Amino acid sequence: MTAIGKDRVRARTQELATRLKAGLAGIPHVRLATPTAPDLSAGLVCCSVAGMEPFEAVERLRERKVIASVTPYNPSLLRFGTSIVTGPEQVDQAVKAVEGLG
Repeated sequence: MTAIGKDRVRARTQELATRLKAGLAGIPHVRLATPTAPDLSAGLVCCSVAGMEPFEAVERLRERKVIASVTPYNPSLLRFGTSIVTGPEQVDQAVKAVEGLG
């Protein structure tokens, strides 16, 4: 992070999270819980999938080589994370996998 700079790391994380939120928001069976505005969220993106418990979604996504987790909140949500080591292709792969859950 020191070599790249905190601002570049933050910008890249926001860029990828924005891409993920936009992709998920366009899926009819997904309800996005994370605000879409980049300045109101960071690299974590949370959503729910209609008719599916978050733990089931995590398992089905894992079968498609997409890693997600479940929030510890009540109600629980499906959670994704973007970071400097995440690429746009991985974000698109996650969106396509979630689309396939419907």
